[in-house]
Amino acid sequence: MQPIPESHIDLVSQPLGCVITTITPSGLAQSTAMWFLFEDGAIRFSLLEHRRKYRNLRKNSACTFFLMNPKNMGDTIEVRGRAEFEPDPDKVFVSRVRQQYGAEGPPSDGPDDHRWIVTIRPERINTVGRR
Repeated sequence: MQPIPESHIDLVSQPLGCVITTITPSGLAQSTAMWFLFEDGAIRFSLLEHRRKYRNLRKNSACTFFLMNPKNMGDTIEVRGRAEFEPDPDKVFVSRVRQQYGAEGPPSDGPDDHRWIVTIRPERINTVGRR
């Protein structure tokens, strides 16, 4: 796994909104603003099983994470890689994500909603700025 460069660790460690892009069954890109956590050297986010992004990644694990420093748009990081999944049945992970962003309480998922932790395994990392 390619590590996040030291120059951008502080950027990905902040509670900023990122963009996650996946590929639809028709081959078009689908981008969504997301909350994420950077932990254990990895980019992770939470998805509900019934969402389009989850279904896209199950069919094609290729994805891109993009983050831009809101205070300096010349500082960016793009992580291209493959998604790996693990269940979050007790919603412990999504609760940590929500806490990082200042959201209180558990998510408003329904009783039959299944959450998954998605980890991006980087294959290519492109950075700009942060010198």
